[in-house]
Amino acid sequence: MTTPPPNIPPAAPAIPLTPEVRAAYQDLYDTMQQAIDSTMDLATVQLMNQWQPQVELVLTKDDEYKLSQDTLIFAALQKQIKDVNNGLAALRTQIASIASHFAMAANIIAAIDKIFNVIAGL
Repeated sequence: MTTPPPNIPPAAPAIPLTPEVRAAYQDLYDTMQQAIDSTMDLATVQLMNQWQPQVELVLTKDDEYKLSQDTLIFAALQKQIKDVNNGLAALRTQIASIASHFAMAANIIAAIDKIFNVIAGL
């Protein structure tokens, strides 16, 4: 598996999400929550508070699609994944620029890379 360049997200994964892709998004969500809980750095908390709910929407829309198999939800999930992955690429770049100040930044980057690696390996 190859990792795409840090600021370019991979192609959208298959929908519904595979267990591996879903687990990677869940891991990122959990890692972001740990970062929020463990830092007093306002910039980091703001970044996590901006993107963690977007990651949660990917998981929620995937659940909704699995329950209904609705084409409108399918399209909404595709858009959410694209928007989140584009934002995650930007977030990764922002965090990488301040990584020398925060030990937990490496954990966030690793969680994002995990999603991109799982998707790229499909």
